[in-house]
Amino acid sequence: MINRMELTATVTGRNKLWYQFQSKQVLENVFTVPVVVMNYCDYRPEMLDENGYIKIGTEVHLVAKPNSSGKCYYYPAHDWYTPNPKRFARERKTLLSSLNLLRGDNVQSINTQEEFDALRTEFCESMDKYDKNVCNEVLGVLAKGNISESCTFLRKLLHKFVFPEENGMIEYKSSFIHPANPLNANDKTYQMREIIKTLAGFANSEMHKGTVVIGVKDNQEICGVENEFVEFSEQFNREKFTAMFLNLYSQLTTTNLMLQTQIEWFEMDGHLIAKIEVDYKGDIVLMSGCNLYVRKESGTHQLKGDDMLAFVRQGWCKEDTEKECA
Repeated sequence: MINRMELTATVTGRNKLWYQFQSKQVLENVFTVPVVVMNYCDYRPEMLDENGYIKIGTEVHLVAKPNSSGKCYYYPAHDWYTPNPKRFARERKTLLSSLNLLRGDNVQSINTQEEFDALRTEFCESMDKYDKNVCNEVLGVLAKGNISESCTFLRKLLHKFVFPEENGMIEYKSSFIHPANPLNANDKTYQMREIIKTLAGFANSEMHKGTVVIGVKDNQEICGVENEFVEFSEQFNREKFTAMFLNLYSQLTTTNLMLQTQIEWFEMDGHLIAKIEVDYKGDIVLMSGCNLYVRKESGTHQLKGDDMLAFVRQGWCKEDTEKECA
């Protein structure tokens, strides 16, 4: 696999979120790069318009870097343009705000005042364990008055995890659209179907409930999904993406299950994560009308043949028993 390929491209169009380029090496290769990625670097003044955007028709040098799934991501060639981390941070914040990813009415912050108070109290109770330099560092962070930053700092210091390890009632997915197996990377809905399998498995579990958290890796590291909506489609935002996911969810399972599933969005450490929670009361759920998935411990398993028949019979027998008792 080619790890890095340099190319020359011309800016052919842009909006607030994306630049459009045409490659000089391959004339039919028209592609887009997020504004936030391009604005990570400083450019010669004559390349920019009065608003700081790269002018249409400007020739730029880019690097194409394939990821594990084979998809290419483009960014400015750093031997041509000087990186500017402060500008990148500012542009990224502007991008997130403009996409309404962290400012939606139903987006909550995990780093609340209550969470901060609990972490601060725990630190104070164990302050004797830390030397003077650490305590001064904590006081310096807390003095800024930023609840999110303070919570993140205290959580790392106290080795506190927001999310527990995966188990029979919780599953982590790092992405809505990027599958773990690169062979499935070209199927835009593959990863969403994997998520739906897990939700169906929770519905069929003994407790009939469970939670899938999207934007968190298996090791509980937060990676976020804030950039995935426009990556799926440039016209998408969080609301449209949610509606599309729920529509697919209903098509592959049942409307009854979809109505008993809640999606909440949270902001944490500058990332957007989604919590999808199932609390199901209903019949056995078959995905695509014929596939039966169940949740066992920290895995989702498909039942086939005799195992599937035994599970269905067990469900029917349990339902009949409950009716007789009623």
